[in-house]
Amino acid sequence: AGRGGAAGPPSGAKGAAGGMRSAGGGAGGRQDFGFHGCGDHRQDLQQFVSKNCLDARTQEALETLSEVEQKKVMGTDGGPNSFVLIDKVANPNAVVMSRLRTAQR
Repeated sequence: AGRGGAAGPPSGAKGAAGGMRSAGGGAGGRQDFGFHGCGDHRQDLQQFVSKNCLDARTQEALETLSEVEQKKVMGTDGGPNSFVLIDKVANPNAVVMSRLRTAQR
């Protein structure tokens, strides 16, 4: 005589670690997803590598990109990419390498 039901509310709602995206559109209709880093690009790069436990190969590949491409990969350009991957994906290194290939196109 319980309420049972296997489909309850999802646990761990998205965005708990700051991954929520802003719904507001930016100037000129460009959607701004809200994360622009701390203002120091080198520090953002170090934090991205550290927080996501990226291996040396991935870090080296990231460092070969231009600053604009690095920001796109890290999501600090205000785009849709998430800065913190470690709690969201099984293999952050693979995700970053995929983003790298996309950024270089």
